[in-house]
Parts: sequence; structure tokens; C-alpha cells
Amino acid sequence: MRPSIAGVLLASVALADGAAFAQETTTEVLVLGVEHSAMLVAETYQPAVFRAFIERTDPDAICIERAPEEFARGSHYEFTYEIQHIAVPYAREHGIPLCPFDWLPATDDQILAFGIDIERPPPLRPRQGFGAFITFGDSAVLNRDLFHAESDAEQERYRAWYMNMAEQPRADFARRLFLYRTFLQAMRVARAAREFAGGRVLVIVGAMHKDDIEQILRGQPGVRVTSPADVGAPTPEQVDAHVRLDDLAAIATFNLLGAQAATGNVDWDWMRRIVERLELERPGAETRLLRTRLGVLTGALDPAAAARRYREIRGDPAARTRFTWDGVIDRGRLDSFHDPFGNLTIAERATLEEARELLRAGRTAEAHALRTELEAALPPAKAMQLVAYWREWVEPATAS
Repeated sequence: MRPSIAGVLLASVALADGAAFAQETTTEVLVLGVEHSAMLVAETYQPAVFRAFIERTDPDAICIERAPEEFARGSHYEFTYEIQHIAVPYAREHGIPLCPFDWLPATDDQILAFGIDIERPPPLRPRQGFGAFITFGDSAVLNRDLFHAESDAEQERYRAWYMNMAEQPRADFARRLFLYRTFLQAMRVARAAREFAGGRVLVIVGAMHKDDIEQILRGQPGVRVTSPADVGAPTPEQVDAHVRLDDLAAIATFNLLGAQAATGNVDWDWMRRIVERLELERPGAETRLLRTRLGVLTGALDPAAAARRYREIRGDPAARTRFTWDGVIDRGRLDSFHDPFGNLTIAERATLEEARELLRAGRTAEAHALRTELEAALPPAKAMQLVAYWREWVEPATAS
């Protein structure tokens, strides 16, 4: 009599469990739940805090939220600053193995279920909804704590969604996908734990996945789940030792040039200190542009003075380069995940900002001439995005 498929599956599970039980050593797994890219808006959550914590944790391996196939191609989610700009470089600098552990359905399956490819943003990103520019409007984020995801209140928000079926089954796919995806994430983490048996594995993942991953891993033989808070937060001195100028440039760019500026939810004191440090240690066209934009947003510069400064910057040959960080993944687009105009050079951005200030000063014809100049210098697809985003983000002239 041939065994049923169900019987084969049950036998396979039993064998896998038996092999796991035979493992004599236990691997410590710490799941650090993060708010993607929030380290760009909160000083208490800044990139240096994460680096200092990784150093303090001293892991034998770091599990990162990307599927193995995409990671092998050097592909990352556009909004995971904590992965491609913090965890991956740190691991490579210190010889720590990386274990990509995410999972997503094939593109055809995503389109079948959602009607869209969830990794491909729409031609024009909206302010809200799918593919929107990432911003942080809640003032509480400015004081985000490294261990915020450890609280029951934080995790209960996610449980309330993923543990309850939608009223209409047709609307329930996102929740079902979350559960399946998170289960496979946990299984890949468990595999990493077996590979580094007896060691310590640090998992960095979006906060909404943390609780479910931990619950699954607690039933996995050979794994001991430990709270990251038990390791303890790094000291201010340890954090200071991990501050990098590239991060500071990224933080200033995100808050001063991106859609975040329009929310007004910005730590202005931190921005002033960052720009002052960049002026001291990395002077140049990029820093002058950031200083000018900071002056505009804080009311320290009137439109005429700001326009003059931008004009000087765009005339600087050194401004024909890209920003230190712009968050752009697709160079065929004008935008990034946080900025409608992210894929402009420093000189091009200075031109756009000069036009914005000319509009604020009532000099409409001059502003439109600059827009025409920018359009002419861009490929057709980017030029079309420029026109659309201009209406949304530059006009009316009072827009931030």
C-alpha cells in the first residue's frame, strides 16, 4: 500500500523534529524588531545606535530581512536603511556571516492575488496608500527607542490584525500571506540557528514580524529566544563612536529634501547640529544646499536670499555629482522611496529649489524657465515625472 502525501509529510516532520531534538547545543536567537528607516528621523534611534548595539551583541551571524535569491543579486527593499546601510556593511567589515531569511511569493502570484507587483512602485507615488513616499507624521517617532518592539502594547497592535480573519475572505489575502511569510521567515532563522549551533544569532526584522517569529521559534528544539533588551542598550559613548558622516548626510537629506519635510515632524535641533558638523567635516556644495534648505524650512532665510544661494550652488562645477545618499533604487525613475525628486544631481536639485523660492517670491516666469531647463536635461520618463511631481510638491509656491 502506497503512503498518502499527508503521511509522507507527517513522517518528514517527525524526522526533522527528531533530528532537531538530537541536537545537544542550543543557539541563542535575538529578534530585534525595527521600524524601517525610522533611524533617519530619531536621534535616539539613529544608525549609530544600531551599530553600537550590534557590536554589543557580538553575534555569530546576522539574519537580515531579504530573501536569499534577491540578496544574492545585491537587491534590497528600498526602505530598509537598517539593512543595506547598517547591518550588511557592518557584518562585512567585521567578518560576520549574513543569513537572508525573508520570503515573498512569485511576481505572478502577487499580481494574481493583489492585482499588482508589490515590489514595483506606481509610475507616480501618491502621498498615501500603496507605494506612497515614506514619511513619519507621529511626533512620538522622534523619541523612538531601540527596544520599542519589545513592549506588549506594540506587539498587540499587530496581533489584533494578523490573528483575526477579515470579514470578507476575499480581503484576507494580505493577512494570510503575512502568516505564511512569517512562518517561512522563522524556519529560515531556525536553519541559521542550526548552522551556528551553540552561538548567538541576531535577527533584524520589521517589528510586525517579531512576535510571530518568536512564538514559532520557541517551539523549535535547539533554539533559545532571548529579548534584545537583555543585552542592554549601548552607552552614549558607544553610540558616538559609531556615528558616520554618510549617515548624517542621509539623515539631513531625508528630513530636509524628502517628503518628510512637508510633515513638519522634524527634530530641528538635531538637523542644525548635523548640518553644523557636516559644514565642519565635509564642506562642499551638498552641505551648502542642505544648510540653505534648513534655513528655508526654519524661516531663517527669505525666498530671495535662498534663491541666490541655490543659484550659486548650481553654478559650482562640484555640484554636478550625486548626493552622498539619495535612497534611489531604480535609476530610471526621478523619485526615491522618500523624495519625489531624489534622483537629481546636487546642481539639478539646487535648480529645482531655486525655482521653488522664486515661486514663493512671486517670480513665476523665472521659476517656470528653470523647470523647462530641468525638463530638457532629463530623459522623457523622468521629465514626465518632474512635471507631475512639480504640480504636487513645488506648486503652490508655499509648498515645503
